[in-house]
Amino acid sequence: MTFYDPGFTSTASCHSAITYIDGPKGELMHRGYHIMDLCEHSNHVELTYLLLYGELPTKQQLEDHTYHITYHTLAHEKLIEFYKGFKSDAHPMAIMCGVVGALSSFYHDSIDIHNPASRLLATYRLIAKMPTLAAMAYKTSVDAR
Repeated sequence: MTFYDPGFTSTASCHSAITYIDGPKGELMHRGYHIMDLCEHSNHVELTYLLLYGELPTKQQLEDHTYHITYHTLAHEKLIEFYKGFKSDAHPMAIMCGVVGALSSFYHDSIDIHNPASRLLATYRLIAKMPTLAAMAYKTSVDAR
């Protein structure tokens, strides 16, 4: 069930089996792990594995997951050019929304939402590209092209 609260601007709240947030207590948990523990003892790739599979990876699972993420990190030159269409004072999150939406035009022929392997491939591509896309969105928003 989702609840809309105008105070969230354009975000709705929902029940999640992945993330737990208790703002007044200052609690944020992912899959039962406190965020502070994850920050101190895990890295970004381990966290993406946790969010996808519900548990922290073994050494071999981390190696395999890291390979899949690393393999898909490059951003197509045409996608990089997409950033030039945004105003230099655009909010980075607005830029991210546009660019992430544009990713589907680069991989439309290989995405079958009914195929779990295809969905996983799309997930790896998105996770792999997000650090680069976020950095480029920030640079665009401060006009550092």
